[in-house]
Amino acid sequence: MKDIGTPIPWHFTDMLGVLQWTWVTPHFVATIRGEEFSGEGVEEGKRHVRFYRWELGDMIVPQQGTPRLLVEGSATTFEEADEYIREHVGKAYDPSLGYRAYAGSLAYTFTLATGERVDVREFIGTQCSLRVLSQDRSEQLVTGSFDVRHYEFCLTTATDLISIVPEHVLKISNRSEAAEKASKVARLDSYVGIGRIYAEEKRPGCTGRPGYHPGTVDHAGAPRCPLHEEGLPEHLLH
Repeated sequence: MKDIGTPIPWHFTDMLGVLQWTWVTPHFVATIRGEEFSGEGVEEGKRHVRFYRWELGDMIVPQQGTPRLLVEGSATTFEEADEYIREHVGKAYDPSLGYRAYAGSLAYTFTLATGERVDVREFIGTQCSLRVLSQDRSEQLVTGSFDVRHYEFCLTTATDLISIVPEHVLKISNRSEAAEKASKVARLDSYVGIGRIYAEEKRPGCTGRPGYHPGTVDHAGAPRCPLHEEGLPEHLLH
């Protein structure tokens, strides 16, 4: 469910042919302009807006004393423009500045490679596996503790911090209920929740092979592994 956060304290100005909303803080200036139109077909006494232009200008690193343009766009409604501002304010600025309260769930909603818009709050702080599309169109599995930093996903492994562009991600998975049951049956905590992949190094006696990501072993197409899959029901091996 979308939560758009705390109401923005817009300052409204009614100018000739232009309606303008401005939000000024010590760190940025956000503006929405609604351009009116008139002519044939417009009911007398009514005000119609052609479209809304919105922009976010940074004041932390300004340009010659004026806001440095961070992002801009257009919208068909004021509400749509307002949401764009909320999303970028929530993602562009450090959470310690307090602006995520205005963004709500929009600060955690990203577009994946499939075009799907996903609210990733449920994944934060959990062990996740991301299926990532590489430049050569091959797929790679990356596993680690999931977090969000500005416009990127971050995965923390035992040895590294990996930043991933959301538009390159095909799927995000963490321990589903089925995965939890499977790991309990197998009496281990290394199952990553996808296929037959475990967050361990390959050891003597293991029927799997090293996974795409360091520190994982993949048993796809292999016989039951006596080290990782003893006791698993047969249907979980396919």
